Amino acid sequence: MGYQEIAARQRGFLLRSQLTEEEIQEARETGFIINEHLLYTKQAFETQLSGYSTSDTYYWAWLLAFPTIPPEQRNPMPYMAGSAALDIRGIGRIGSSDPIYVVAPPELMAYADTTEGVSEFIVDDNIQPTDWSLIDNTPVENILPALRKYLMTNDDFEYSADATLDAHYYGCSWDELAEVLEVCTGQWTIYETGEKAKTGREVLDQFLNEYASPATSKDEEDNYDDDAP
Repeated sequence: MGYQEIAARQRGFLLRSQLTEEEIQEARETGFIINEHLLYTKQAFETQLSGYSTSDTYYWAWLLAFPTIPPEQRNPMPYMAGSAALDIRGIGRIGSSDPIYVVAPPELMAYADTTEGVSEFIVDDNIQPTDWSLIDNTPVENILPALRKYLMTNDDFEYSADATLDAHYYGCSWDELAEVLEVCTGQWTIYETGEKAKTGREVLDQFLNEYASPATSKDEEDNYDDDAP
């Protein structure tokens, strides 16, 4: 298979390990490899086929996590996790400071490159095909464990509520979400009681009451009074 076909299968990206030095020179001379873009590195290349979507950025990070191992030889499959997995699925609002996780089998960690866009590797010696699914050609962690990782590193109430309610929209049950939200207990003060939520169910109720509920006319009057000179 030629490098043009390999690039077409990999969202337009190529690993250096997938080309000979002659092919790299040829691809540069013909303009197939794009050198000047910000994503250019010594380990991999953008090409004329590369895109610029959110999924492209995370696929690039995943590809570079193990730059000496072609994607088809990565087994068990490492996958994008946490906030990246939510972002690829279109869940929540992800900040630029949120860490990019890759869950990886220990046997691949000797080949890992932590300098090219991945914040943290999570080593798991029991990765199963049911732990992730392929979304836009990128292996992505399931919603519930990805949400748990996100909530453990995010202290913003609205961002956390937004991601949780989006997860429900995409099929997670309220009971499943209440269990995940146990990691948020004691974090935010409940408006009505002045106390911290003690269970995941109470955190969920807090999200639904203080974030998701439509404003009442009384709320609107209060807001108006607050804005008055």
